[in-house]
Parts: sequence; structure tokens; C-alpha cells
Amino acid sequence: MRTFEQAVTEWTDDINEWYRLGTGECEVKIAFQMLKESQDELSGDADEYVKTFFRESDGGWSDWLDTADRERLAHLIEVHRQQQACV
Repeated sequence: MRTFEQAVTEWTDDINEWYRLGTGECEVKIAFQMLKESQDELSGDADEYVKTFFRESDGGWSDWLDTADRERLAHLIEVHRQQQACV
């Protein structure tokens, strides 16, 4: 069963391979939290979204990102960077 930390490492590598953002695990964790918050605002049920797209049937975390979630995380990393630059 994969831990959240192990999954984040895989997601970070995947995002960097696809988008060359030079992101680190900390930014991916922040982006994931932002994704959960935005999903909660949209549907009111971020936990179900996470369970469906980020968790494995054994309760562990998936190391695989679908295209939409990879794009959303990459976008949220960029949003977070812009917010930090404005502070």
C-alpha cells in the first residue's frame, strides 16, 4: 500500500516530465490541497473525488495521474507561484 508521500514523489516526477516546471514535492502537496478545496467548492464532496481519482482500492494512494488531474495540479502550481510572487 503506497503512502501519500510516495504518491507525491511519483506525481512530482510525472508533472516535471510533462510540463518541465521544476516543481518540488512541497509545491505538489500545496497544489493537491488547492485542488481538494476547489473540488469541495464545486461539488461539496472533495473526499469522494479524491477517493475516486487518487486512491487505490486497498486504501493506498495511486502513483498514476490522469491527464485532467495532472493538468490541474500543474496549473495550480503555477497559480500558487504567482500568488507567492505578489506577496
